This record gives sequence, structure tokens and C-alpha cells, in this order.
Amino acid sequence: MNNLITAAEFDSKYDIIDTGTPRHTALSGRYKRSFAYYTLRERLPVIITEVIDQLNKDKDEIATLGSNDEETREEIKTVVGCLSKLKYQLQTDKKFEKFNGEEPDKDVWNNFIANLPSDVGSFFRSCWLYAECYMYRKVSSFFENTSALKSFDYFAKKKKNGLKTDGILGVAKVVRRTEKDQKTFSNLIKLNLWGNKCDLSLMIPKEFKPSDNVFEQLDSFNSNILIDNIKQIWDCLEAADRSKPVIVEFINDNAGFELFTDLVVADYIIDKQLATKVRFSVKPIPWFVSDVVPTDMPWTLEYLSKHESPFVKELAAKWKQYFEEGKFVLSPVHYFWVSPYEFYKMREVAPDLYQYLAQAHLVIFKGDLNYRKLLGDLSWDPTDDFLTCLRGFQPTNICTLRTVKADLICGLPQGKAEELNRLDSQWMCTGEYGVIQFMEKAACGCNEAKEN
Repeated sequence: MNNLITAAEFDSKYDIIDTGTPRHTALSGRYKRSFAYYTLRERLPVIITEVIDQLNKDKDEIATLGSNDEETREEIKTVVGCLSKLKYQLQTDKKFEKFNGEEPDKDVWNNFIANLPSDVGSFFRSCWLYAECYMYRKVSSFFENTSALKSFDYFAKKKKNGLKTDGILGVAKVVRRTEKDQKTFSNLIKLNLWGNKCDLSLMIPKEFKPSDNVFEQLDSFNSNILIDNIKQIWDCLEAADRSKPVIVEFINDNAGFELFTDLVVADYIIDKQLATKVRFSVKPIPWFVSDVVPTDMPWTLEYLSKHESPFVKELAAKWKQYFEEGKFVLSPVHYFWVSPYEFYKMREVAPDLYQYLAQAHLVIFKGDLNYRKLLGDLSWDPTDDFLTCLRGFQPTNICTLRTVKADLICGLPQGKAEELNRLDSQWMCTGEYGVIQFMEKAACGCNEAKEN
């Protein structure tokens, strides 16, 4: 798109509607007063540009990844060209293109694209979730279809910098000795919730920086937790059938500080015998800038093991041992996590993954994107209940810890959304508020639940 085009010209050319998203309509860049429009128009082009800039800036270092520097430099040029084309396609609302390389999930994506109605198969016309996932999947495909850059994580530097915070020391001191009680568990879940503020794809106005008195600090955020189902989560873990292995599954979101807090909660769950195993489901490819990929876990543990604080080193050694003993497990990577599909379609699209999650007593979905996929990118009424919005997705007991960074939400009391709108019309996009929502499996009333 020509940089000289005005916002009015863009909106007119691409049939942008100057309203918010109507209720029970898919979130989409077509609605100008939506976070989808802002993301597609402003945020995503910047993210592509940053990857291009990094490749150009670090090309000498990146060239050493291949067996032949010159060939790798040519591949870098090719990738830069593909990224530039993708950015243009995004900025001019082009239709999604099929995948035709070595992508392991290309058939899933190509079938999805082929089945989209022709009038919603482009960036601003499709559901926002589809457009954003498509962009990140295309970016990865450019690297996958090279010889030297197949495993290059172009977001790694940002993620690693995200862990270099004084906050981990404050947390490590506090969690050295903890009691098995609901209050302590509640504090750790809140820590994990607000750790989700650390999202590198979205600059949060007030970053959460833990202090030495981290639990006291967390109390000051209590009024910003709009839904707090911590007691139900605690009761769920307490009620687990101990005659068989009790598994808790994290569907991880961001690397860096948030992953550290995931590990802190997982440590507590194992240490207090609330579960016998904690599994971590991460993304198979670089995703939404700061999402965890398999290499982030060992790097995190290694970084923590070399920390200047003995408290942090102690945690790292313990967590490494848990991985060695099988108490912590990195789940097999699954490409469903980087598909465009909402989770209610998992049973049909990825039945193997659905059954894998069903093995767990509790699945903890972290972050905003997982929340969007749980609900589907739909403009639900804020008072619609969580069970309705899940649309039958209940492989087991589930909870979601999410700081609110997109304009969809459910389960709020009557009048709460209107109250928040009066305070700040953009409250759903700031990361200042959070939800801790729980749904037990039996509540769905489906056949599978009855059988179990």
C-alpha cells in the first residue's frame, strides 16, 4: 500500500465500516472501531517490518547458520522479499494464498483456505483470528522452505530479553517456602495471570514488575480481576482421583517472565502433590512474537541456572530434575496450535490432540490468543456464560488465565462492561484487566462426560 494513502482513502477503497463489531458477529478488520482493525492496519505491518529489519541488520551473524555463507545470504534475501510481499498483501487486503512448500500442516491450512467463502477470504474481510494466524503461519513458512534457516527463531532475541528482569529474583525469594493452602495457591495463580502482561506483540502501558513483596503487590491488582474462579480451580485439584496419575496440562503462551511464572505454578502443583505430572504444550514454530517454542524451555532453564541469585539457581536445578524424573514433561508439538481453528473444532480437526488433553485432570489455557480460540473471535455479549461460548469444547476440566488484550469477553455480571466502558472505552485492549475462568467437565452434559 502506498504510504501516501490516507486513512479515509483506505477505508473507502476496502469498504471499511466506521462502527464497532456488532454483537454475535465475527471480529474483523472491516469494523474500524475494533482492535482487529487497529491490529491489521498498524500492529502487524510493524511486526513484519521488524523481522525484515532484523534479517538485514544481523545478516552476517545469520549467514553463519548455513554450510555456505553466500547461499545463506541469498536465502535471507529471498525471505526478505517474501516478507515484503506479505506486508503489501496485508496492507492491500489481498486474498489468502495457499501453502505450497514443505510445511507439515499445509493440507490443513489449504483445506481451510479453500473452504472459506470467497467474500471473507482476505485480511480485512475474514475473521480477525484467521487473518492474524495466517500472517504468522506465512512468515514461518518462508523460513521453513529454506535450507539454512529452517530452525531459525526470528523472535528469539526478543524472547530472551524478556526473561532478563529483576522480577524473577523477587518471585524466587518468595516461593522458596510455601504452604499447601488455598491462599498461597491463589497468590501464585494471580502471579501467573499478571505474568501474562509480558506480551512482546503488544506493548502494555503498565508492565507488571514484581518486587520482593510480590504477594502484597499482587493484592493491589485484585480489583482488576473481573472474574475470579480460583476457588473452583483449587477444589478441582483437591478433588482429583489419586488412585491414578493426576495430570495438569499448561497450554503455554509467552516465553520470558510468563513462562517462568508457569513453571512456578507447576512447581507448586507437583511439590504439594496436587498432581503427579505437569505437561507443557508449546507452539511448533515461532508464533505471535513471544509464544513459547520447544527450544525456549531448555534455554530458560539454562539461563536461570546461571543466574547470580542462589534462590533462582535453586529453582532451576529443581525444575531440571523434575524434567529428568518425568514430573515435568514437554508435550509432543502439535500443529493444531498454529492452525486458524477455534478450539471447539479440535475434536473434528485434531481428534488425537483432543484425546491427549482428555487425559489431563485440568488444562490451563494461558493468555489472550488461547482465550480467543476458546471463545472463537466472536463479539459475544459480555454477560454470555463461559459454557455457552465454549460451544462444546470440554475435553476435561479447563481454566483460562488471561489479561484482557482483545475486544471480546464473556461471563461478566450484568452492567459490569458498561461500567468499565464509562471509565475507559478501550479497557478490553490495555491488558489492565484479567479473568480467571473455570469450567468443570461434568457441566457440559455431553455424552463423553456422562460416560466418564
